[in-house]
This record gives sequence, C-alpha cells and structure tokens, in this order.
Amino acid sequence: MEVRVATLTELRAQLHAEHDHLWRLLSAVRHAQGEDRSTELTTLLRYLAVHEAAEEVALHNAWVSDATRERLDEEREIAEVVERLVRLSAADVGQPESDPVLTVTDDEFLVTLDQLERSLRDHSDAEEHEELPVLAAELSPQHLGDMLRVLLMVREMAGGVASPVGGESFAAMRLAAQREFRAALNQLR
Repeated sequence: MEVRVATLTELRAQLHAEHDHLWRLLSAVRHAQGEDRSTELTTLLRYLAVHEAAEEVALHNAWVSDATRERLDEEREIAEVVERLVRLSAADVGQPESDPVLTVTDDEFLVTLDQLERSLRDHSDAEEHEELPVLAAELSPQHLGDMLRVLLMVREMAGGVASPVGGESFAAMRLAAQREFRAALNQLR
C-alpha cells in the first residue's frame, strides 16, 4: 500500500472540516421539527460516534500527553451529554425507560443540545490548536499520514444505511467504528 505523509496543516484542515460538518449537523437538529428532529439527531449521533472513534484511534492514542488525556476526558463528558439527549429524544417516541413528560421539542432538549455544542466546540478547538501541534512535533510525517487517512474515512463510514455503525446505541456505534478504524490502520502498517 502506498505510504501517505501529512503535515500539521493538512491534518488541521481535515479535522476542521470534520468539526464544521458537526456544526451543520447540530444546526439541522436544532432547526428541525417533530419526526424530522429525531431523524436529524440519529444522523448527528452516528456521525459523532464515528468521528470520536476516529479521533480516539488515530489521534488521542498516538502520543500520550496531558493534552490527549484531557481530550479523552472531554470525550467521556460529551458521551454523557449525548446519553441525556438520547433519553430526552426517547421520551418523544414513548420509550418506557424515559420520562413520559418530556418530548424532543422541550426546552430541556434544546438546552442539552446547546451544552453538547459548547462542549464539542471547546473540545475541537483544543484538538486543533493544542493536541495536533504536539502530535505533529512528535510523530513522523508517515504516522501523520495514517492519521489523515483515518480522518478521511469518517464521512463514508458514518453515512447511509450500509454504514457498519448504523442503528445501534451511541456507545455501540462508537465501538463498532473503533474496530473498523483499527482494522484500517492495521492494513496501512
């Protein structure tokens, strides 16, 4: 397989593009109504699960530092916010484990969505401006190229019905995506 090299600028540009896509998906959830909101939320959560899995496999585990430990802690906090969104969304379709008083259109859902966006924005800014420079200084251009390849796989893996991570809980989607990314990295090496 062809060796791919990458620079900090290329990695940052791709990661920034991924984060921009997340903001568009968040906006779609925020502005959708009724059943469309549930559909948009499902799309957002699948993409976020795949995106976070790619970052964990390719970026956060590449070089252990205080910055990477902080990013992993932030991702655990983000997962907790996602679980609150899922519970609030489940209430809208009357799932028994949820509070039947809440619906997807409730203010609490929108407040939680805002919290998710703030957490993701802080997290993404730290990745792009704190973690990536450390990785670029410590790792080879070939290793950075492997990272870039994984990031370039996110949209394809997250999209559509044929996605290997579709139709499951956020945690299960993330684990499935991690397996796919690890397998892809093993093929690169």
